[in-house]
Amino acid sequence: MKKIIAITRGDGCGPEVVNEGIKILKIVSEFTDYDFEFNDAPAGGEVWKVFGTNLPEKSFDTIKKSDALLFGAVGLPDLPPGVAESAIMKIRQGLDLYINLRPVKLYNVLREKCPLKSEFIGKGIDITFVRENTEGLYKNVGKLGEDSAENLMRYTRYGCERIIKYAFEFAKKNHHTIVTSVDKANVLNTSKLWRKIFHEMSGDYSNIETEDIYIDAFTQWLIRAPHRFQTVVTGNMFGDIISDEGAFLIGSLGMGSSGNIHPGKVSMYEPIHGSAPDIAGKGIANPIGTILSVKLMFEESFNSSEIGNEIDVAVEEALLEGRTADIKSDSLKTLTTIEMGDLISSKLENKLKA
Repeated sequence: MKKIIAITRGDGCGPEVVNEGIKILKIVSEFTDYDFEFNDAPAGGEVWKVFGTNLPEKSFDTIKKSDALLFGAVGLPDLPPGVAESAIMKIRQGLDLYINLRPVKLYNVLREKCPLKSEFIGKGIDITFVRENTEGLYKNVGKLGEDSAENLMRYTRYGCERIIKYAFEFAKKNHHTIVTSVDKANVLNTSKLWRKIFHEMSGDYSNIETEDIYIDAFTQWLIRAPHRFQTVVTGNMFGDIISDEGAFLIGSLGMGSSGNIHPGKVSMYEPIHGSAPDIAGKGIANPIGTILSVKLMFEESFNSSEIGNEIDVAVEEALLEGRTADIKSDSLKTLTTIEMGDLISSKLENKLKA
């Protein structure tokens, strides 16, 4: 089963963590019927310095001709904000990647790394944020003047319906019993439309409970009782904020994975952390966010929950034996980026061989 994977290593620690993601893909290829072809699609700050654009046309063409994109991180400290990072928005908009999927799972072996007291962690944290990815304020429609600025926050029925439907279908597929919608319907017209559509569509999923929570209330409930949430669906800006907040609960940003998805089309998978130029080249970046993004690739683009689960278990088993510096344990060996990738790969290999 041949699949073409576009590879954007990016800036900073991006190349280091992407290499570990590729390592996982090669293990899968060796011990299953998958056959991967890897094609480089350079993008980001270093590319901008050479070509004057952060996403050359050749790179975007490579991405469009692939089955999926594995993306590292972009951004350099010597460039103004957005010069490198806007490559991500170009890909999202250009491919209509309307779903931003962000799982927030606290592995039991990392429970002590969660900043919350055990009473707040409760039975555990396993939330999937489903964020609308192409509309709202991040569409960046507006203007900037000397004395005023504005951005248009526009929601469409089409945009709301497709992301909300995906959230319900995701919950159904994963046996979730509740879908939480996060909005600001007491103030914003956009949220009033969102909430109306959410309730209209919930009627098609009578076996799934629903709830509405205002964004400001949700930010504190995410700290007070994260264990109560399963699938959370929300708009672009709200989703950006609360998924980053949630990522803080799982031990390190280096653990966070994400998918920018359009079902049935080319989708993009990336860790949620940035390029981290302060640790780039030191071999200490945590590759797990990238490896778990590869897990999402199998689940969402290749419809293989079995391999996705094997990667997930391999990560948890590896965490019992070693950790990178950001999640280090006094009782376990502190591993480099490559060593962490090697350990997870060996665990995965053993599982796929069995």
